[in-house]
Amino acid sequence: MLSPKGFARRWAVLIAGDAGCSALSTWLSVRLTAHPAFALESTQGFVTLAAMMAAVHLGAVYLQDLYRFDEPRGDSWVAASTVMVTVKLALILGLLDTIMPATSVGRMFLVGYIASSGVILVGWRLGANRFFLSRMHVRVMALGFNESAPLMIGEITRRHHLGYRFTGFATLGDSARAAAGVSARIDAPIHRTGSLCDLARRYRVDTLVVLDEVAEPGAMQELMRCRVRGTRILDFESFYERIAGKLPVPYLRGSWLLFAPGFTGTQWRRALKRTIDIAAAAALGIALAPVAALTALAVRIDSPGPALYSQDRMGLDGRVFRVYKFRSMRVDAERGAGAVWATADDPRVTRVGRVIRRLRFDELPQLFNVLRGDMSLVGPRPERPEMVEQLDQEIPFYHLRHVVRPGLTGWAQICFPYGASVEEAREKLCYDLYYIKNWSLFFELQIMLQTFKVMLFGRGAR
Repeated sequence: MLSPKGFARRWAVLIAGDAGCSALSTWLSVRLTAHPAFALESTQGFVTLAAMMAAVHLGAVYLQDLYRFDEPRGDSWVAASTVMVTVKLALILGLLDTIMPATSVGRMFLVGYIASSGVILVGWRLGANRFFLSRMHVRVMALGFNESAPLMIGEITRRHHLGYRFTGFATLGDSARAAAGVSARIDAPIHRTGSLCDLARRYRVDTLVVLDEVAEPGAMQELMRCRVRGTRILDFESFYERIAGKLPVPYLRGSWLLFAPGFTGTQWRRALKRTIDIAAAAALGIALAPVAALTALAVRIDSPGPALYSQDRMGLDGRVFRVYKFRSMRVDAERGAGAVWATADDPRVTRVGRVIRRLRFDELPQLFNVLRGDMSLVGPRPERPEMVEQLDQEIPFYHLRHVVRPGLTGWAQICFPYGASVEEAREKLCYDLYYIKNWSLFFELQIMLQTFKVMLFGRGAR
């Protein structure tokens, strides 16, 4: 998954280009089929049709993971994926035309649109991948060196395909000490300089990450000169969250958490989020009632015991509440073992349990917890009090998960597999804190859309 703030420019370019491809395909199809309801002379009619087709088109592109930047994408992968977008588009439009005949725009128009959009999208995406996105370089330099440097270099290396280029370490102070520290741990160039601004200009640095040496004489003046001349100045934590979509929990400073932008839990935001939770949970509860009834019946038939079960979980401000789920394990799953994490291919999970866990149907009763105010639609996963007590002692800042309501889904759930150890819980906390810090309606929508995709393809379930 990608960071909602780190790749905004790439998102904007691709979404605008994909929407343009859809609009061009709509124009060509209208002209070739001479569609009477949306003739070119009718500007309003054409705009309405183009907007409707673009929404479906962008949805198909999203389902095909063409807005993800977490792995290198070669031309062959891009070409194959755009062909699959055309297949998905044909299925979606065919389904809509069948179930909503009153809004049909005509079979000939749809055939023309699908064919033309497939050809145009392949050309656009291959061109963007080869000639545009590959040229969006971000040159990064670090000032000083400390224990967080290897982590920063690792993230830049992992995102080399996105144009990140590490140009080395700059040192203003004791260069021998800095050089020894760098050479002992990382193979990277070291730039000894008296003018940081001149160095940044020479290497065309876009972002300067401050790791150390701000106490050196003249360092603050040099950093300010770089900033007013267009170089972005970031501390390590801000740079890391920008490119990784999570916070570096092992290296976080309490002072940074206190003063960094974000973590704004204003009254109107809480009220708005709660309003959305209630409305969406009620709507989903009504729409998914038949699915819930069939799930309950399948659980009862598959294994002895009740369809529902409940557990204590820790929620907002450390309050304990009862969470409700459809039973996916044997009734005696915790007999003798107590509270333990589920594992891959857990033998305690029933046959129906495996299916409903993969589809996330076991979580449907938690809509009641959302309506009651125990949970939110989006937030950190609620953990059992026994596990929270252990994790609080071993993971710094773990208690901050409880400053918001836990959620049915969340940034950590869609970015990282199910956590089944302290180390995995620490990694999920990196994503949870990022979500809490950067909450917005757009971010919330992105998480819900990604959750829908996870449910379709069954990723991350245990």
